[in-house]
Amino acid sequence: MTRVCAPPVLRSRDLTSTSRHAIRYARRVSDIQVSPTLAVLNRAQDLTAKGIDVIDFGPGEPDFRTPKSIAEAGKRAIDEGQTRYTSAFGTLALREAIAERYNRRYGIHLGPKNIIAGTGGKQELFNLALALIDAGDEVIIPAPYWVSFPDQVSFAGGKPVFARVDRANEFRPKLTDIVAVASERTRGVILNSPCNPTGAVIEDGELRRIIEWCAARGAFLIFDETYEFFVYDGRHHASAMRWFAEFPETVIGVNSMSKTFAMTGWRLGYAIAHAEIVAVLGKIQSHSTTNASSISQAAAVEAFHGHDDDVQRMYEAYCERRAWLVPAINEVDGFDCPNPDGAFYIFPNVRALYGNGAVHDSQSFANFLLDEARVAVVPGAAFGADDYVRISYATSMERIREGVARIEAAVRKLR
Repeated sequence: MTRVCAPPVLRSRDLTSTSRHAIRYARRVSDIQVSPTLAVLNRAQDLTAKGIDVIDFGPGEPDFRTPKSIAEAGKRAIDEGQTRYTSAFGTLALREAIAERYNRRYGIHLGPKNIIAGTGGKQELFNLALALIDAGDEVIIPAPYWVSFPDQVSFAGGKPVFARVDRANEFRPKLTDIVAVASERTRGVILNSPCNPTGAVIEDGELRRIIEWCAARGAFLIFDETYEFFVYDGRHHASAMRWFAEFPETVIGVNSMSKTFAMTGWRLGYAIAHAEIVAVLGKIQSHSTTNASSISQAAAVEAFHGHDDDVQRMYEAYCERRAWLVPAINEVDGFDCPNPDGAFYIFPNVRALYGNGAVHDSQSFANFLLDEARVAVVPGAAFGADDYVRISYATSMERIREGVARIEAAVRKLR
C-alpha cells in the first residue's frame, strides 16, 4: 500500500525561531526618510476614514479632474489594445509631441533621442541621481527645497549641500548663493522653479549665470519645472531649456503631467537631456519599471495637442485662491507670509508661535493644527526651513476659507 507523506507539523517554537534575529537593511535605505508630505496625507486620510472632517492643505495635488478629452484618450487606448510594453524611453508619438512642444516654445531642435518618459517626474529625477552622482559627489540644492531632492542625492551616494536663499529676495535663488557653498567636489546643481514649497520663480539673468557657471565647471544643472504654467502677478517662467542648444551637456530638464493637466494619478513625467544622458537613463529604467504606462502615455499625447483652455481655467482658480489666501493668512496672529511668485502653495513663517505649550517647531505646530483645528499642513522642516509651514491652495475656496477660520481659532488658544 502506497504511503502518503504528510507535511511536517511546525510547533510554535519552529515558527518563532527566526524572530530572534533583527532584519538587516541596506544602509542606503536606513539613511532616507519617508516623504513628509505623504506622511501628512496618510494621517489626514486616517482621520477622514474615522469620519472626522479634516481640511487638507497638505498634498500638492490639483483638486481638478483630468480634462475630459485626455481621460477619453486613455480609455480609447485601452479599447484599442494599447496595453502592451512600450520602449523604455516611451512611445515615439509621446516623445515627438514633447519635442515639438519645446522646439516651438524655445526655438531649439530636440528629437525623440533627447527625451525619456517615466512613471512621474520623480522617477526621472531619481534616475538622474543614479546616472550622474558617484559616492562623495556634492550636489548643491537651494533651500527651502522639495523634500525628495536631498534623499535622492543621498541614495545615489552623493552629499546634498544646501544653498540658503534669502527671504528678502522672495526666496529666488542667485548664483552667489550657490558659489558660497561650492567646492572642488561639486558635481551639479538642482533647481526647481517655480519652487515647491516657496513658489519662488528664478530670474532669467540669474538662471543664465548659474548655467554658465555649471558649464564652466563641467557640472550638470537639473532643472525641475513641474509648475511652469502657474506663475502670477505678471511674472514669467524662466526655463533652462531656453539654453539647451548652447549647453547640451549641462542643461537637463524635468517636467510632469501631474500639475499642469491634473494627471497626478496617471504617473507620467519626462526628462529632456543630451542623447547620451537619455540613453543611460533608459538603461537604468529598463531594469526598474521598464516603461511608463502605455495608457498614460496615450493620454499625454492628447494633452499636448491642445487643452490650453483647461489649463487656463485651473490657473484662474489658483489666482483667485492665492489672492484671497495670502492676505487672509497674514491676518492670523503669528503668521508672516510672503506673496509667492508661482506654484500653488504659500509658505508662511510661524516661528512667532513657537514656545507656546507643546508647540516648539514646525512639526509640533503641524501636529497642533491637525489635533486642534483638524487642518493638515506640512511642516517646514521637511523642506529645510523649520520656521515655516507649507499650505497648499489646491482645494476649493470654500475649504480654504473654512481652513483659515479653523487655524485662526486654534492659534488663539496658543496666545
